[in-house]
Amino acid sequence: MKNYSLILTVAAIVSTAALNSSCQKSEAAATEKPVENGAQFKAGEGLSLTDQMQRSIGLKVEDVAEDKVDSSTSIKLTANSKNSASGWITPAQAAIAAEGMEIELNTSSGEIRKGKISRVQSMPLASLSDHEITISTESDLTTGEALGAQLHKIGESEVPVIPPSALLKTAEGTFVYTVNGKFFIRTPVKIGASNDRSIEIVDGLYAGDQVVTTPVKSLWMAELQVLRGGKACTCGH
Repeated sequence: MKNYSLILTVAAIVSTAALNSSCQKSEAAATEKPVENGAQFKAGEGLSLTDQMQRSIGLKVEDVAEDKVDSSTSIKLTANSKNSASGWITPAQAAIAAEGMEIELNTSSGEIRKGKISRVQSMPLASLSDHEITISTESDLTTGEALGAQLHKIGESEVPVIPPSALLKTAEGTFVYTVNGKFFIRTPVKIGASNDRSIEIVDGLYAGDQVVTTPVKSLWMAELQVLRGGKACTCGH
């Protein structure tokens, strides 16, 4: 019985070693020669594509620019009287909101009511969020009515920005594909304010860097195909 158990243990170790070796050989092979789809990956340098593949997927590259980024965020409110509504907001939203700021309230029927922020109060013991916002309006509201609104922030200084199409969000994090000679390397970034035109890059890029703006999803799929055959590798990559 002991010999039988020993044989099973040795077999398991050999099987695991073979699996890890297979993963390593697979990644090494991917760096040695292009696969049929015209993509090649080299550790430390990134993904390279043949000219034909770049044309076929419509690959486009832009410089990281500098610009002021105006941003907005949605909040939910409830009318608590004829001329007042309130709701809970996050600390980041509270940083945008200022007492006296004009704001538009959107009713469930699609009508717009103009109002002003009358109070932003910190509520550290609240269970839903950290701050309560109160909006005053001269328009008639229905008590208990659900309302929506947008908080807007004007960009104060120029920051590195990329178009929204350049951003890649995966389970591993937020990335862009930067140009690295003849390669495109997936680079982690930290983002800040955003709108439908621009996304602020807080960390990871500088103005003048070049990034792929389209199609980043295709690059991601090509990278997966080269390294993992289109699926997660069991060796933990």
